[in-house]
Formats: sequence, C-alpha cells, structure tokens
Amino acid sequence: MKFIGKFIVLILVVSCSNKQNTLYEYANYPVKFAKQKISHPTNDFSILIPKNWEWKVEDYDNENIILGIDASSKPDQNGFIDIISIQKIKSFGENKDLESEFQYCLNIIENNSHNRKIVESGQTELLNKISYFLHTKSDSNQNGGTEIISFIMDSGIEGVFYNLTASASQTEELKKNMSILIQSLRTFEQLKNK
Repeated sequence: MKFIGKFIVLILVVSCSNKQNTLYEYANYPVKFAKQKISHPTNDFSILIPKNWEWKVEDYDNENIILGIDASSKPDQNGFIDIISIQKIKSFGENKDLESEFQYCLNIIENNSHNRKIVESGQTELLNKISYFLHTKSDSNQNGGTEIISFIMDSGIEGVFYNLTASASQTEELKKNMSILIQSLRTFEQLKNK
C-alpha cells in the first residue's frame, strides 16, 4: 500500500512539473528584487531592470532595427544567463499596423522555427498598452534551454514598433527568473516619438 501511495505522489509531481507556465502566471508570480532605472541614450525609452544586471546599447547590423539595448543577468552556477532586449524596429514585413506585424512575426515562427514550439500568443494589455505577445520555448526541455516571451507594441509612428523580449534559461529558477523579466518589461516607458 505504501508503494502505491508513493507511486501516485511521484506521478503527480512529474505531471505538475511538466505543466507549462503562462505569461499571466509569470506576471502574477510574486517576487521582489532591487531595480535600477536605465534609459536609451537618445531618451527614446526607459525601463527598470534588476540592479545587479549589466546592460549596453546595441549597434545592430540590420537596417530594420532603429535602436535598442540588451540587459543580462550574471551567469548562474551553470553559466546560464537571462536577457532582456528592447528594440525599436521598422516593420520587417512592411506592415503599417500592429496586428499585421504580429501576424507576420507569428507566421515566421510557425514556419521557420526549428527546435522551438509556441506555448501561447495573442493580444494583451499586460504592459498597460495594447500589445501582442509570442511565448515560445525550446523543444528539448533540457536544462538551460530557453523560454522566450516577446511583446510587439506600437511606437506611435506608422510602420515602426517596439519589440520587448524576455529570455530565460529553463532551470529550476525559471518561474522566478521569468517573473523578474516580465516585471521589468512592465516598467517600459516610451519617452518620445522619433
């Protein structure tokens, strides 16, 4: 009888651990962390990121990316890092509106994404503004694979959008780390139109 009880508990633990967390579960997972405010040097936007993170302004070799920053955690004991990336982009699909840009990006991921699967996607107001999100993860479920949640938002300029991305390593700390990333992205503030 003890064996059956332990077997049932094992099955419940395994089935619960394979459950995929949603964007809203990450957004509502309570975690506190020290923050630092950073702004793009052009004063285009600001965001609060974890205090001990490094960040830098990126120079992209892509004519569609207008400007951006990347911020990253220090490597954990296994060398894995978490990343926040914010880019202001001209539409990659020559789209004028937000929904069309989202559909273009969703189509690219559905048709060209090897070793990744879409967990969920759609419209959200999580960032206090209508945006669309794409939530993907590594197919392998191996420790250290990545889980990514990207948001696409209007910039106020036709055909120009913000792409805010949270990328966390699939480790034991995934839920806490992704919660920190989403909380940081929720502080994004556009400071001016260019």
